[in-house]
Amino acid sequence: MSIIFEANGMTVLLPETVSISNSADKTREFIKKNPAVRSQYLFPLFDAVATFAVSLALVPQGCETFELPRNPWIVYIGDDMHFAWGPQAFGAAALDAAILAADNCVLITSGPDPFPYRYAATMAVKPRKNVLLIESLPHQQEAWRQRIEKVRGKKELPIFCCIPLAVARQSGWEARQSGWQFSGRGVGMIVAA
Repeated sequence: MSIIFEANGMTVLLPETVSISNSADKTREFIKKNPAVRSQYLFPLFDAVATFAVSLALVPQGCETFELPRNPWIVYIGDDMHFAWGPQAFGAAALDAAILAADNCVLITSGPDPFPYRYAATMAVKPRKNVLLIESLPHQQEAWRQRIEKVRGKKELPIFCCIPLAVARQSGWEARQSGWQFSGRGVGMIVAA
């Protein structure tokens, strides 16, 4: 079943996709065969699976349904394939279940900066928390935050945002030397150059 929605005055039809999960053994084998992956921004996620028994599910746009892996997990929502369509590009029931089950959220709209991926892996490894990692584009950041707030209601979800510096400046964020900014609603923010 495809996902269909209206956006920008047109009908969008996303082809059906499936989520991808890997076992620790397969991930260790992949890292061993591809040592260059250690220098990639996604390596902390693979290392969390291979070394620390964290479950990882990769969920691309058009994925109508997916199962939450065993705890602790990282559910990686890929909303930046060709266009960023926001939460409407995913099956509502599965997405909302992940939002409700998450202990932390990392919302990346800055591109492949390695720090937020390390943060997501660390949150899953150290305190053994479930992490929702959303990769999107800056124009969808607010749609993702609104969806999370709508689904969670009063049960606040800490959101760590990584946004491009140009977007931060347009939004009125003043970057301190440390790069960290906080708002009052459980949102930590790092500004990526």
